[in-house]
Amino acid sequence: MNNEKGIIYPLLITLCFVILIFFGYLTGKVSSERQFVYMQEEQLKQTRLVQQGVERAIIYAKDASVFFPMEKTLILNEGSVNLVINQTTEEERLFMIEASTDKQHTKKVKVYYNVTQNSVTKWVEG
Repeated sequence: MNNEKGIIYPLLITLCFVILIFFGYLTGKVSSERQFVYMQEEQLKQTRLVQQGVERAIIYAKDASVFFPMEKTLILNEGSVNLVINQTTEEERLFMIEASTDKQHTKKVKVYYNVTQNSVTKWVEG
């Protein structure tokens, strides 16, 4: 028990190291959660833009005065939608939609739409 005065400094250094590791872990965890939420938000924006593009394309596809192929660029609040409509058969239309958010994340979708049945027959992403 004569040489106990030197034990406090190593304990204090160890405790500071443990606290530093804990805050480093916590910072990494918060950063990854923020990145995950950001990516989810961008995916939701892309999905909303694609849905708005499909709604507009259906309106154009039903119009008898429209000549195919047709290209449109829609500027919306969350980004832009490039829309190409082709006539595959007398009853079917092909919508090629490319949705870009304000942060330049894009999503491409091909939608096959049956005009007589008023329904989407096929939806292909990528």
